[in-house]
Order: sequence, then structure tokens, then C-alpha cells
Amino acid sequence: MNRILPIVIVLAACSAEDRRSPPPAKKALQSMNATQHDLALELDRAAENGTWIELRRRWQGQKLQWTVTRQRMLCASAERCNVAAFPIKNHATHGWMPELKFAPGQYEALAAKCGDAAQCEVTIEGVVAKLEASDESPTRIVLDGVSLVADRTAQK
Repeated sequence: MNRILPIVIVLAACSAEDRRSPPPAKKALQSMNATQHDLALELDRAAENGTWIELRRRWQGQKLQWTVTRQRMLCASAERCNVAAFPIKNHATHGWMPELKFAPGQYEALAAKCGDAAQCEVTIEGVVAKLEASDESPTRIVLDGVSLVADRTAQK
């Protein structure tokens, strides 16, 4: 009886959390050949099906190359830079604007290439550091280690 009591206490103290298998090993960084339109479609599907967690798992940590529009007023410094993920037209169907965290020297390269243009179309590459998406709040995406790949200055 004296031996059984400590065993019962130990077993009772173990919760389901303790018996879970360890999380899978982190995968190596992958390049995803996906556009912002692909993300928009997946966001729409997640809204219909409630698959927000799966969406975040699939996109976070992925390396992307997107063509975006830098608006001078929304990207005035390396610390505060958001870009339009879609061409600016009459009205937006998706309102999220990626936040960019630049690799060293890359904001300066962007500023030099875009100059004083109100809008400047550029191709960037970066890693999805954060994707916040749900029914309750607006979508937020942060791209980290952003570097300039190419640009085309829009004359607007």
C-alpha cells in the first residue's frame, strides 16, 4: 500500500499536456511560389471554413517574392513601411497592406529607386514573419528581411 500511493499521486499529477508528443521539428525555410492573390484566396477560404490556424502554419516562415506598390506617405521610413499588395484602382477587395521590415541597406535602396514618386511599383523578397488573420480582426502580415529585387516606377 505504501508503494501504490506515490504512484497514484504521480499518475494523477500527469496531465494531457505532459503526455503529448513533442512538436514537429521546424522545417527549413522554403520559398513559396505564391502571390498575394493566392493569399487572398486562402484568406477567403479560411473565412468560410474557419481554417485560420492551418493558414498561418502554411504561410508563416515562407519566403515570398511579390510585386507591390510603395506609396510614399505609407512608407516614409525603414521603421514604418506598409505597401499596397494589390494594384491601386477604384476600390480594394482586400484591404491588408503588408508591413515591411527591411534587410540592412534595403530601405535606402528603395528610397533611392523610388525617389519622390507618389507611387512606385517594386518587386520585393522577404519572409512571412507574422500573419494574423481571423474573423474578429483585420488581416496583418509582416514580411521580414525584405530586399529589393527589381522595380518599375509608376508614373502617377
